[in-house]
Amino acid sequence: MAQVEAGLRERKRRQTREEILAQAIGVFRRKGIRPARLSEIAELSQVSQATLFNYFANKSALAEAWVRGEVESALEQSSDDFSGRGLRPAARAFCRRLAELTSVERDFEVRLEAWREAGRANASCMEATQPLVQALSRWQESERIRKDIDASTLAELLMEAVESGLISGLRARCSGSELARRLQRRVDLILDGARKRNERVAAPRVEGSPVAWTRRPVQSR
Repeated sequence: MAQVEAGLRERKRRQTREEILAQAIGVFRRKGIRPARLSEIAELSQVSQATLFNYFANKSALAEAWVRGEVESALEQSSDDFSGRGLRPAARAFCRRLAELTSVERDFEVRLEAWREAGRANASCMEATQPLVQALSRWQESERIRKDIDASTLAELLMEAVESGLISGLRARCSGSELARRLQRRVDLILDGARKRNERVAAPRVEGSPVAWTRRPVQSR
């Protein structure tokens, strides 16, 4: 009985948190983040401000929960891919999902404001149980990628690249497909750098550049 009650309480807490966040996102989109008032968000969520503060300390916490929540959601949706597919195809599929999630409303300015409120220093560490970390660990065990950097750190580097790609894509007002390509290029760069030294891929050829570059012989004087 106690377990059932604990489960009900936890479900109620989760529903309340989700409702507060959903109402906050709606207010942010209508008014922007700075003009938004926590009292209005609480009223729309049908909770007191004291209850709201039990879930989110301030508007910055709400903004972070919004934009980083989408990243976490895309990662969660990609968990099967990271478990069953190759690392690069799974990472690329994750980028596509994230681009779809974040480009539907085309609310570029308020999302940029949300990322500014969230701040880069608040990014959470990648847990060892996270599917992306586990996929990187498997690749390290199979000696496909370097082992001198632990899998959690590699995962954090990937996510930092994704976040910076999202922010630059918002500034450039990218479409969903353009944003996906932008994120995939950044992820590819991290994965290429993580490969074992004797497996590093060649640098991409720039259009108009020669097919190959050869060293000129040193002429004796």
